[in-house]
Amino acid sequence: MTERRLGRASEPTGRPDLTFNPLASGIGVFTAVAAPLAAVGLSLTGELHKLVTGAAVVLGLLSGLVAGIWIDRRGGRVWNGRQL
Repeated sequence: MTERRLGRASEPTGRPDLTFNPLASGIGVFTAVAAPLAAVGLSLTGELHKLVTGAAVVLGLLSGLVAGIWIDRRGGRVWNGRQL
């Protein structure tokens, strides 16, 4: 289908489609949040490392889930305004 048949304004042919996959974005956010915090937690000694590492994984899962749902609700578009 062409862009006109879908009801969208046609764009120049050189402009990339800036839509994101919600699952891939959620996994990326999870990794970006959980990995550094888990690394700090694993470097600690004693029982505190389990708490910090577990909190890092939970925080990463929650932030990845929120980011994935947010991107999915926006149709894969992070910015709905004019593109530069």
